[in-house]
Amino acid sequence: MITFRLLLICLVSSLFPALAANSFNILLYHHVADNTPASTTISPKDFEAHLAFLKENGYQVINLDEALNNVISDQPLPDKAVAITFDDGFLSIYQNAFPLLKQYGYPFTVFVATDPIDHKFPQMMTWDMLREMKQAGAIIANHTTDHAYLVRTDDYSEQWLRMTLENIHHAQKRLTTELGDVPNWIAYPYGEYNDALRKKMAEEGWIGFGQQSGGVAKFSDFTALPRFPAASSYANLATLKTKLASVPLPVDYLGLPDTVTRTSKNSLTVNLNGKLKRQNELRCYFNSNAYSPKVQSSSFTIDIQQTFKQGRDRVNCTLPHESQPIYYWFSFQWLYWPLSVKAETTQ
Repeated sequence: MITFRLLLICLVSSLFPALAANSFNILLYHHVADNTPASTTISPKDFEAHLAFLKENGYQVINLDEALNNVISDQPLPDKAVAITFDDGFLSIYQNAFPLLKQYGYPFTVFVATDPIDHKFPQMMTWDMLREMKQAGAIIANHTTDHAYLVRTDDYSEQWLRMTLENIHHAQKRLTTELGDVPNWIAYPYGEYNDALRKKMAEEGWIGFGQQSGGVAKFSDFTALPRFPAASSYANLATLKTKLASVPLPVDYLGLPDTVTRTSKNSLTVNLNGKLKRQNELRCYFNSNAYSPKVQSSSFTIDIQQTFKQGRDRVNCTLPHESQPIYYWFSFQWLYWPLSVKAETTQ
């Protein structure tokens, strides 16, 4: 019995790196310009440096649809596979990024909110520009109708869910009317969602994308796939190259808590699809502060000592790979949204 148990533990442990082997990373951009908000901007010069880095270091930039299909169907991905995405549909993507992407022959995806395009906001692309991109091979997908905060509310009622779905469905109808077939993909504005929305997206057959960092493998949560932000301070190639080389930590996503929390003090327990090796080297970071998790054989817990501020916060965790000079990577985004005084007094 003891021998069998040891053998089983060894087999599960040996599967740990194999689970993450057929995986890829997604880069996330917004503005590509020199005169737009710094927090979501990369300059055209730095964006071209990213593309050159990918080419010079053997990365295979592939169509996001192909990458997802390969992972889901257990078909092998190219070595060092990466996909490029943009959120919001800003004009600078068409003016500054699109020519460079065509020059490099790299496919890409743009998630667009449809109202700003319908209203012809000057900083946004037009439908004709999006059609041109789609004809050139780009994928255009859903970023809601109005780019509103979807889950910053006191009451996740049936009415809230219905109105949120109507928002997403209306955007999808506008996309198909203007562009023809588009995938059932949704990039949540600001990367914010909750369990109720995520589960409804799964029921309807959608693939969702967040803004937490990490890679994509078959064990990933396909209603909230991670992407590596690559603008602002995250545009630095010295750190981005480490992220690009990482593989996703094999996490049991079904065991994670809701991303929305009403309390200002939180802990996070992460269950894994296998046994940790080098567990003493697992490190997690919250607001630039390092935490050493409480580790068990196939799970770990982080007790966040800091008080959450209202809004988004992320925990990022890294673990050195068993046999390669790269890292496993995992990120979890919280939205701390306390109940309003009015809501608290009525419950």
